[in-house]
Amino acid sequence: MANRAHFTPSRQSSGGRTGAGSGNSEYGRVIKTVLTLNDPDCIDPSYLNGVYYRPTKIAADESIVEGKKFAYQGNSAMRVIPMEGEIVQIESAPGASSVGNPSITTKYWTKIINVWNSPHHNALPDTSQQGWEDRLIGGSNEISNINPLQAAPGDTLIEGRLGQSIRFGGSKGGDSLISLDFNDGSPLIVISNGQIETDNGIDPIFEDVNKDNNSMYFAANHNIPLNAANKKRVSYDVPPITPSQYYGNQVVVNGGRLFFNAKEESAFISAMDSIGLNANTVNIDAEEYFCVDAKKIFLGVKARTSTIKEPVILGIQLENWLRSLLSIVSTIGVAFKTAESVTGGPVVELNTAGPQIMKLAVLLEKTLIKMQSTKVYTE
Repeated sequence: MANRAHFTPSRQSSGGRTGAGSGNSEYGRVIKTVLTLNDPDCIDPSYLNGVYYRPTKIAADESIVEGKKFAYQGNSAMRVIPMEGEIVQIESAPGASSVGNPSITTKYWTKIINVWNSPHHNALPDTSQQGWEDRLIGGSNEISNINPLQAAPGDTLIEGRLGQSIRFGGSKGGDSLISLDFNDGSPLIVISNGQIETDNGIDPIFEDVNKDNNSMYFAANHNIPLNAANKKRVSYDVPPITPSQYYGNQVVVNGGRLFFNAKEESAFISAMDSIGLNANTVNIDAEEYFCVDAKKIFLGVKARTSTIKEPVILGIQLENWLRSLLSIVSTIGVAFKTAESVTGGPVVELNTAGPQIMKLAVLLEKTLIKMQSTKVYTE
């Protein structure tokens, strides 16, 4: 707590009641949260996420769990688990013991009191307790630079203790660079994990798509100021609009590493216009085959942009053509071997060249099959 500027001795608690509740409510300082079935203080599975607490109006040794009151978790869907030292509101409501006897009620903790307005923790320790520093937030180290999000009008914010957040927003407000005058009110969802570095954990901040560890932006009419990791787009006649220039419906996913895995079936990417991949290397591995189909397939930028298009040769067609040519060459060699002059004598030069031509034709024909790939095929 010493690192968090808004905790000062003047706001210390010595066990007094932290606020007024209804007749059914009280407030308790959390001594322990039950998180596993192996916890010796976990009587049965219903105890999970429940808390042992000391009523704030009662003075007692908080280092001892035995004999302290217990409150079950009050919300079955949305669970924000309290940490040691935080103040929780305790409500009495019907429980399992109420079956057959409605007058019997059960204690539930329903919310954590927002003492410091911090997403990281809101512990209000009883500083009169011996060793209270060691038990603060469950003995964990306080992180001094976990900041709350800056809210805009009408925002719904969900914030984790360690810099994770979900924002349902879209209204102009604060220092937002995404929701402006022209798109004020357009829906926006931001899921972020890992905040920007700050000097303190007090000042509210907005998410930063380039500095947060990883994030997803669901935009309706917003541009997201993402700095693309690779900007090469020479395969396009007209490069696509970058996320920071595009206004409209778009989803931006950003992180140190992205891994998409379809563990049971297939993974598909489908687009109305184009799919752009750009990186230092683009590697595609397939077990059975790799198939690419389009009206035209260009290999290399010049193949697309050059005035003279160089087509790929069909291997079997070329082989058949070359075999026919070699057959003609071999026939010429035979003719040369037996060639005679007009006087009926031999033509030495042709008779000598004939066998060589025939031999060469045979050798070239044997190498034809080696010229064809056994992996790559074209139409």
